[in-house]
Amino acid sequence: MNLTHRETEALDALCDTFVPSLAFEKDEDPALFSMSAADLGVSGRVMQALDMIEAAKRDSFRFFLRLLGNPLFMASVSRSASRFSQLSQAQRERVLQRLARSAVPQLRTAYQGARSLAMLHTYAANGTPESDALLSAIGYEPELNPKSTAPHIPISKIGDESKIECEVCVVGSGAAGSVVAAELAASGHDVVVVEAGGIWSASEFDQHELTGMHQLFREGGLAGTRDLSMSLLAGASIGGGTTVNWQSCFRTPDDVREEWADLSGCSFFTADSFSECLDAVWRRIGASTDESEINENNDAICRGAQSLGYRWSVISRNSLGCNTAQCGNCMFGCRIGGKQSAATTYLLDAIRSGARVVAPFMVTKLVESKGKVTGVEGNYADPQGERRPVRIVAPRVVLAAGGLETPAILFRSGLKSLHLGQHLFVHPTVALMGFYQTPIESWKGPPQTAVCDEFSNISEGYGYRIEAAPAHPGLLSVGIPWANARDHRREMQRIKSVAPSIVLTRDSNPGRVRFDKSGQPYFEYRLGSEEKKLIKHGMATVARIHHAAGADRIITLHTTRLVWERESGVPIEKFCREIASAPTSPNRLPLFSAHQLGTCRMGSDRASAVCDEHGAVFGLSGAYVADASLFPASSGVNPMITIMALALKVAKGMRH
Repeated sequence: MNLTHRETEALDALCDTFVPSLAFEKDEDPALFSMSAADLGVSGRVMQALDMIEAAKRDSFRFFLRLLGNPLFMASVSRSASRFSQLSQAQRERVLQRLARSAVPQLRTAYQGARSLAMLHTYAANGTPESDALLSAIGYEPELNPKSTAPHIPISKIGDESKIECEVCVVGSGAAGSVVAAELAASGHDVVVVEAGGIWSASEFDQHELTGMHQLFREGGLAGTRDLSMSLLAGASIGGGTTVNWQSCFRTPDDVREEWADLSGCSFFTADSFSECLDAVWRRIGASTDESEINENNDAICRGAQSLGYRWSVISRNSLGCNTAQCGNCMFGCRIGGKQSAATTYLLDAIRSGARVVAPFMVTKLVESKGKVTGVEGNYADPQGERRPVRIVAPRVVLAAGGLETPAILFRSGLKSLHLGQHLFVHPTVALMGFYQTPIESWKGPPQTAVCDEFSNISEGYGYRIEAAPAHPGLLSVGIPWANARDHRREMQRIKSVAPSIVLTRDSNPGRVRFDKSGQPYFEYRLGSEEKKLIKHGMATVARIHHAAGADRIITLHTTRLVWERESGVPIEKFCREIASAPTSPNRLPLFSAHQLGTCRMGSDRASAVCDEHGAVFGLSGAYVADASLFPASSGVNPMITIMALALKVAKGMRH
């Protein structure tokens, strides 16, 4: 991204305000506090990252940079009409503090965007003497990429062809697409799978945080709502989310299956046939607790829940032959092959049965004639990165591109439905951090192995679950509130001993996917009153768990964070009451989502849904949806198993 001189000047000043060189005090690490964003080359990395994010957000950020050079704007947020870059460090910090607390939502959005970009590209990078010294100072040593023993996923290259023919084109290679491809290829169908994301597998995985985020996640790990009030962690690679997720395996809860059957009119949700699909998926990806080793990060939940008498259990994981010493890096791709992702199980099954995988291939739209699908149009990138249009001719197309992209493809294809892009459920997630006297190293060991589900059914099947977050320094630095540069640096100095815990909420108030003029998707989401209650209840529960587990200090991630310290003598219940009264409005409390569900929901008729009970798209013969877009409502649990079972059900119906 080429910025103007003034934009570059403002960006440099922003990064150096968030991460300046500071005179260190006796309890502060010299290497950590003396390092600045300029020393680390942060603004250069941010400029490169701007090419990865949604165009509208990129344009908004550049507009904000220009505002920082505008005398009238600066006079409104400071006592000076000087450009932001001309202010002192103390003056610049006061400007950022005002923006963070502004009553104007757009200014809070601008602040959060700038903060996230600066922090991620400060603490997630490694490989230079300066960045390695910074990480070493906070007790983080990036793992050397171990020798790869994982299977490589063969990718079919397209020569000069402008057209490929097959019986079934599957769009997406993740949890849904891989299952569909395997099932149909095994039954003799000629299947082509197209994947828009990167093509890394096995030895190509670089398990360093910033590289992994940029290569394997949507928008380089910087995706989110337009107003940046919710961050989005979504896989964009071969294997989709299953390549980067934390391996938590949950069957669809029985009460959710019953609710979905009633809501959608699709009775199969409660039938034995769907149970058989769940069981088949469970077996194929090796889900079990055999390798669910409880590390220090997860043990904080176990100890606290046990002490309080809360129900908790060990999480089953799709792990078979993992090396637990490197499991903390599996969200950047598993080089060992122990992670039984969709790519290393079902997708390889499909390839062995004759399926072809073409990537990177971005589908523009479905092609149809007289109400029947005849294939897809898209852009293929050759090994040199040159993009060219290619058509895949197929009488049946299965969309498995995820809850954001699948509705966008149907929208660009001209599908008319009141429900297209609606009913977006995201499992809104918040985090708290407990600080302990002993090292936690949240980035080491199996990611999620314990869950507290004591409050999963507070009200008619709705509630929340508490899980551990296996966070590396970049993600931690984005989560930790920034009050000023020294305060944030002191927090980062302690992260080796922090246990981040998340509240994963089952939401009933949906958002929606919208589409810009070119048909590209973006999403909007606001917490409903019930979600706000659940999130506050969950945050208080996490605080109690950390308190019972022996944490010395607990912080929330509000912009103006709440802090409890054991030595203060303040009762933990007083802290919980403070949580209950703290704001949850956009960009005052960071929200996260790793699950996007329901945007092409299935149902009994076109008036209530986009797809029928077989996944077939109403009004477009030969088009199917097989991913989380089909969910009638939120699942309340990590959805990988449900997605794969639903995809298997759709594929079984298509075999004939």
